[in-house]
Amino acid sequence: MKLGYRQKQSHSQRGALGSSADESPRSLAELMHQLEGLEARLHQLKVGVSNLLQLQQIPADGAQEDVQHSAQEVIRLQEAADNFELELASRVVSWQHLQEPFWQAVRFGGLGLLLGWALAWFVYAR
Repeated sequence: MKLGYRQKQSHSQRGALGSSADESPRSLAELMHQLEGLEARLHQLKVGVSNLLQLQQIPADGAQEDVQHSAQEVIRLQEAADNFELELASRVVSWQHLQEPFWQAVRFGGLGLLLGWALAWFVYAR
């Protein structure tokens, strides 16, 4: 029973005193390697943050100009479309194009009406 007690005691003392001398240089080298990795990552993060801030500033300035330019372009195109639509409608529905068909409808419609009254008078007069 005493043997097991001593083994537990030696394990607890080893943990309390630290690792053996053979493991210290290896863990120190690992710690230095991890430190270098963390420093490289910190540098990458700083560069990334500065790039992000620059990118956020550029579109904010450019976006306002782009929005204003786009709004002006949309207004100009809308006016051009309205003018084109008005011109197209005026060409399609102009009096000069409708003048001849209108008078033909009046002439032949009037003649048809007169002819219909004449035929009705002959039929009912008998």
